[in-house]
Parts: sequence; structure tokens; C-alpha cells
Amino acid sequence: MEEAYFLGANSRAGFASLYRFFASAPGDTLHVVKGGPGTGKSGFMRRIAAAAGERGLAVETVLCSGDPDSLDGVYIPALRQGWVDGTAPHTIDPAHFGADGDYVDLGRFCRLPLSDADRARVLTLNEAYKGRYAAAYRWLAAAGALRDAVAPAPLPEETEKKLRRRIRGILQRQAPRGSGGGERSRFLSAISCRGLLRLKLTERYTLVYRLDEGRGLAPQALRIAAEETAARGLERIRCPSPLSPGEAEGLLLPEAGIAFLAGERGAENERSIHLDALLPPPEREEKLARRRAAQLQRSALEAATEQLRLAKELHDELEAVYRPYMDFAVLTEFTEETVRSVFA
Repeated sequence: MEEAYFLGANSRAGFASLYRFFASAPGDTLHVVKGGPGTGKSGFMRRIAAAAGERGLAVETVLCSGDPDSLDGVYIPALRQGWVDGTAPHTIDPAHFGADGDYVDLGRFCRLPLSDADRARVLTLNEAYKGRYAAAYRWLAAAGALRDAVAPAPLPEETEKKLRRRIRGILQRQAPRGSGGGERSRFLSAISCRGLLRLKLTERYTLVYRLDEGRGLAPQALRIAAEETAARGLERIRCPSPLSPGEAEGLLLPEAGIAFLAGERGAENERSIHLDALLPPPEREEKLARRRAAQLQRSALEAATEQLRLAKELHDELEAVYRPYMDFAVLTEFTEETVRSVFA
């Protein structure tokens, strides 16, 4: 079974990273893959993931938030080993080199130096690439500000108690007490070159509770759900919002097979928690303000997506510059040697 998620997000405050949590538990080994654009990092990790799948092993794949067709990481739980792209913007290092991690240098298969013309081309493309991302983040900051403009006030105490009782009742019926499992974080959504992408859950989650997003109450409900699951000692995975990572858009309970998610995910086993009904019906002014903010926010997200699309085109050009310098035959041989040693 393959489980996909993101550990990075293009957010209102720039690039938000959760990579420090990747393959970082006691007993894990982290292999940091290095190499410039076009040196085969994603393909190398994809081959390891495929080899694990061929052997019937569960695989976790980390998708690139800028280009979801590219891999930024692979983790094989049965082997307690992970491989991650350690280049910017998610630069990462083993905590203790040689003890719980090492480096895999794919740049050594690149016949450097670049020609003078290609060197100049790389410098120009890099500057343009960074400029597109800077523009995208300005648009995302605007989208975040529009979201804040119609953010709801904290729920009244009695209303929060009512919601807490509802969530506690769900957990008492559906989730046995855990053994004190901790909390992890991962993104289930990303704002990418293809717009806002929301990943589907694996079949592990047999019960999905959808939280209304209309009046912005989902983050408050997810905070309550996290508190109640922690009190029951359940392992939980917090899923931050890619636009505003300080807020949650989901909470996964892998031991219980339960998920609480803001908005629709197309799950067949969805049930709804109607948060909007907890508040008095909105006044006409609130409806108009929310409608205007939503329209402007969509426009800002579309503008950010366009900048990310143009950034991907520039990155593709960067990869094309390096590709003729790569010895892919030797890289393929090295990749297969790695697979044989990992699964020996």
C-alpha cells in the first residue's frame, strides 16, 4: 500500500516545512539525497518506492508541493529507512551523520564544470525562478489576509462545550483508548503549479467526518478534536492548512481509522458535522462580506498558481541545462545497486 502526502507547503508566509519530522523517530535511518536540478533525485527515490511495492511492503511517498509529479521523499516503515531530497528549500541533514543517517550524492554523476554559456543560463534561470516564487508568496499573503477578514470569533463557551460533547461521543463510540501515542504532522493539501490539490485518504480510514468550511469554524473544531484524542491516548496526525499552517484542516487517527477533515474529499464513508448550524443564521452583511472575500481569495489563489506554473517551466528549463552533463547509465547502475543492498 502506498500512502502519499506533503511535508512542504507554499503558504501565505513563504515556504512552510515539516521535513524535520521525516524519518526522525528512534530507530529510523535518514538518507539525504543531494544533487542539482536534473540529476535524477526524484527518479532515484521513485525506483526505491517501486522496488518496495514489488516486495509487498508499505511505502510512504512525499510529493513535491511545487510539482506534485515529482517525489521529495520515500519512507519504508518495515525497514525504518527514508530517502529525502535535501536541497533547498527543504534543506535537511541527518541528526547524527553515520549513526542515524548519511548522504547520497547524485551530483557526482554530473560531468562538471558547465560551459560558460550554460553557466550564464543557469544564473539567469535561477534568478527568474526565485522571482516567480516571491510573486506567488505575495499573492498567497493576500489570500491569507482575505481569509482573516472574515474569520469567525471564538465559539461561545456553551457552544464549544456542545461541540466538545459531540466529538467526545464520536470517540467513545468509535475509538478505543490508545496507549499514549504522540502527534505527527503532515500536509494533505498543497497549493501547487496545478492549483489547490487535496489528496485522498487511504483505505485505512474507514470513517471520515467532514467539517463545514462555510463560516470558518473547522480549525476550532479540529483543535477540540485534537485535545480529546490526546486525552484518550490516541496516536494522531495533525494536517495543517497549506495556506495558513498555524491552523489545522484535518486530524487523522490511524489507530482508530477515523479522520476529521475540513471540506469534501470525495470519501465514500463521509459523515457530516454541521458546524455552521452552531451559530445563529448569518446577517445579510456577513453573507455579502464572505461572498466578496471568497471571490477575491479565489482570484489571489489563481494568480499564485500562475506564478507557480511559470516557476515550474523555469525549473524544467534548468533541468534541461544539466541533463546533457549527466551520465544516466552510471546513475541507473548505482540506483539498482542501491535497491539490491536495501532489499538484500
